[in-house]
Amino acid sequence: MSEKKGNTVKLHYDFPTQRCCEVFLPNLDRWHRVTAREFRSWCGKRRILHIEGDHRLKPEVTVEYRDYDGPTYLYGSNKKINPSKYTQHKIAFLNDKDPREFRPRNHREKAFLYE
Repeated sequence: MSEKKGNTVKLHYDFPTQRCCEVFLPNLDRWHRVTAREFRSWCGKRRILHIEGDHRLKPEVTVEYRDYDGPTYLYGSNKKINPSKYTQHKIAFLNDKDPREFRPRNHREKAFLYE
C-alpha cells in the first residue's frame, strides 16, 4: 500500500524541455545550465538553445541561444506569477520555502523508524 505525496500535478512547459535551458547568475557574471523545472520558475534572465534546420544536414543547421520571455510559474505548480514580485535571480517557491531542501534525521529519529 503506497500513498502519493505531492508532485501529482502534470506541469505545463511552454518551451521544448529537451533543449538546453540556462539562467543568468549576476553574482558570478555567467550563465548556468538548469533543469526545465527550475528554468520555468526562475525570476531573472533566462535563455534557451534554439536550433533551426535539419539535424541530418550539419552545414544547414543553425544553433544559438535566445532570450526566453515566457511565463514564470511557482516551483512545482502551474500557478503563473509576476516574477518582479519575487526575489530576483532565484527560483520562485511557494511561501519562499524550497521543498528540495534536505535535513538529515538525527540518530534518535532513525531508531524510532525501525522499532
